[in-house]
Amino acid sequence: MANYLENVISAAADGALVLTANKRLFRHLRDQFDQRMVAAGKQVWSTPQIFSFDGWLKRCLEELGEGWRLLNSQQQQWLWEQEIETSSRGTSLELLQLSKTAEKGIQAHRLLCEYGLTLEGEFLTGDQQIFYRWQQNYQRLCEKRQWLDPGELSRRICNALSDRSLEIPDSVLLVGFDQLSPGLQQLMAIVDSAGGRCREVSLQGSQANRMIHFAAQDGRHEVEMAARWARRLLDQGAASIGVVVPDLQVRRSQIERLFRDQIDPQATVALDDDEAVFGLSLGVPLLEQGVVHAALELLGSGRRLTLEQISFILRSPYLGGAVAEGDSRARFDRKLRSFRQQSFTLSRLKSLLSNKSDLTTLAATIDRLQTAVTQTEQVLPGLWAERFADELYLLGWPGERTTSSSEYQAIKVWQEKGLAALVALDSLQQPISRGRALQLLRRSCQEIEFQLESVSGPVQVVGLLESSGLNFDHLWVMGMGEMVLPARPQPNPFIPVKLQQQYEMPHASAARELQFAEQVMARLQGASDDIVFSYPRHDGDTPLQPSPLIPVAAVEGIPEVAEEQDIVSLLKKAKVPLEQLADWRGPALAAGQVDGGTQLLKDQALCPFRAFIHHRLNGEKLAEATPGIDPMTRGSLLHLVLEKIWQQLHDQSNLLALNEQQRAELIASRVDIAFAEYYTTRMTPPESLLQLEAERISILLTEWLELEGERPPFRVVETEKQHTEQIGPLQVSLKIDRIDDLDDGGQFVIDYKTGANIDSKDFLTQPLIEPQLPVYAVATADTTTAGIAFARLQRGNCEFSGIARKEGLLKGVKEFSRYPQAEDLGIGSWEELRTFWQQELTQLATDYAAGEAAVNPYDTKKSCEYCDLTGLCRIGETNSSSGGE
Repeated sequence: MANYLENVISAAADGALVLTANKRLFRHLRDQFDQRMVAAGKQVWSTPQIFSFDGWLKRCLEELGEGWRLLNSQQQQWLWEQEIETSSRGTSLELLQLSKTAEKGIQAHRLLCEYGLTLEGEFLTGDQQIFYRWQQNYQRLCEKRQWLDPGELSRRICNALSDRSLEIPDSVLLVGFDQLSPGLQQLMAIVDSAGGRCREVSLQGSQANRMIHFAAQDGRHEVEMAARWARRLLDQGAASIGVVVPDLQVRRSQIERLFRDQIDPQATVALDDDEAVFGLSLGVPLLEQGVVHAALELLGSGRRLTLEQISFILRSPYLGGAVAEGDSRARFDRKLRSFRQQSFTLSRLKSLLSNKSDLTTLAATIDRLQTAVTQTEQVLPGLWAERFADELYLLGWPGERTTSSSEYQAIKVWQEKGLAALVALDSLQQPISRGRALQLLRRSCQEIEFQLESVSGPVQVVGLLESSGLNFDHLWVMGMGEMVLPARPQPNPFIPVKLQQQYEMPHASAARELQFAEQVMARLQGASDDIVFSYPRHDGDTPLQPSPLIPVAAVEGIPEVAEEQDIVSLLKKAKVPLEQLADWRGPALAAGQVDGGTQLLKDQALCPFRAFIHHRLNGEKLAEATPGIDPMTRGSLLHLVLEKIWQQLHDQSNLLALNEQQRAELIASRVDIAFAEYYTTRMTPPESLLQLEAERISILLTEWLELEGERPPFRVVETEKQHTEQIGPLQVSLKIDRIDDLDDGGQFVIDYKTGANIDSKDFLTQPLIEPQLPVYAVATADTTTAGIAFARLQRGNCEFSGIARKEGLLKGVKEFSRYPQAEDLGIGSWEELRTFWQQELTQLATDYAAGEAAVNPYDTKKSCEYCDLTGLCRIGETNSSSGGE
């Protein structure tokens, strides 16, 4: 390999034209040439004639100066889509995936141009005949407008060389080509016939001295082992380490994450993103860069925005005012979520912001977005690019904070390639709408590869084709499964398969794929003196086999790797002295401070940390909008309908006096009244949803009132009334759903529940995890409360569940003495139960007021399963620490 490099650089120094298979190899050879010149003591030297083949063809076209405009990929895609869309209008072909079909058409056209073929006279299928018409129309349009298709560039340049419109080079070296295309073969013939010399430089050096064949457990294990192998070599001072990944595009994110964890874990927390120990040859779509994604989200705003879109805009650091109004925008985001709507119009947002003096910049942004969405005319793409740039400037993009290096580079690529792609479409002279312009811009940003400019490290991760011409001290080739090399044939559907196989076009047959794979493997075996070939044994539950092309000389074994590491293990290894502080108590409540309702007591019982975050720090999970009417609204509507029903009935006797039809009419009327009252100050859902919800509630309450009629006589004396009770140092507010007077003079306190998780045993726990009804029970006279109960309103499962002074007061509610928990707690009378409740409630209130905030869940299922603080609570770390790890 070293000889090949020396020969190429020597030839380039003598003036030879060097053409490479890809841009990466071109940059590598240019860099090596410059290093040789510096090492030779030269201060000035001529730029060598080293180019990628595509780059050289474009340079030759410029030199010809014939006035033909070379189409770029976006222009080419646009023209093919326009042709397919126009030709297919009014036919069944309108169902085609336009973008994917155009891509296949472009690929077929390029192959036909490259091999100098036409489909005229060939036996064609229906789809191929349609493609042939598309191609003819496309070629006529290009000829008329003097547009040059990229697939025809090689032929055009070779013709110019043949007729001496371009000077034929004396010496040409072809480097890094696994197989020579017809265009390259024609170039070789032209140079040779003119008395020059065009030769292919062989990269197939001598076979590596050390080759290992490694079978990993799965894909993740394979990547981890490769990363640890590379780190071990780095620790030993290796200067050049290569990792070749055939399916790099698919595995890029996993490889980047695991290599960073194992090779460069400090980068996870580093602020400087300019340097890296390892480099990935494949970039990411420009669209995935946060600053570019934000720009497209802003430009893509319509008259109505989803809650997700609005929240993104409010939280984005790339919008004007994001720093100054950051806290206020977060609060506004929370307010919007409280409406539980899935979308808002810009007009509605503007109205909600009209009295927000702390959100003036955001209000101006909404104004500008409203102006932008009114642009309905069609103009040239370049004008849309100008308008988009102006809009973003007025919206304060990319924000007022200092951009990082990666953000700065992404903005530069956005301007020079993203917006420029729209400008380039002007030459097609086709006015388009704002929506179409945004669609094209988004697609361009998806196609543009963004590669962060950084200092190249000693470890290089490259794709199969990009590895051509590169050599390393150590090399790992991963993903060598039987389905990867050789690959499955994938002939183009628009060209007859026999024609593709006859001319041995890429991907046309299994034989063609095998030939290509063998050439690649021969090249890889000479790319280093120390090589590991690996494959994963399993992909999920699917067993995999190794590629049959893995060299027989490769010895099965496990490569030597470094110990597994991550940022936490590094800190432990460094033995940095850490101060440990266990502080589970927050500041106590100020004297006389009133704080919250019974939910804080429940949270304190379930977990003190949960109560402190929810009620002292006001931290809670943001509300989420759901399709239709959300569960919380459903519960509120049901409570309100029940309140209206008992305000009408008052007692059981009036309920029993109604026949089936009268009950149905009562329910229907109360539903209408409740719905009208509830939505007086709220946005009303579609009528169809309201009707469905009304029917659901009516069916449920018909079943529920049947159960109410089976009870002993009662009178409803209170519904949905607010109470304030003194519990220890706290004044606790609570709303009681309903209180019934019984015939024996006692009262039953009832709490409606629509969920499935209710358990009356929770009235007898230490700490008391269902405190709401006991708060009211201990606040009344001993002789008043006869029992407390949940009322489960669930279709097909309506019931009461609770605890009572004595048996028979309410169907489904047991006397306290029948609970084993009461006996365990030593409770022998109703008075003792009330005393137990009083003590438990007082203790919870006292602990809360004192600032007790330990992560101490009552029960992992009841306390943690549905907890909304999983992103904040560190119970896992706490348990590990207590376990002595």
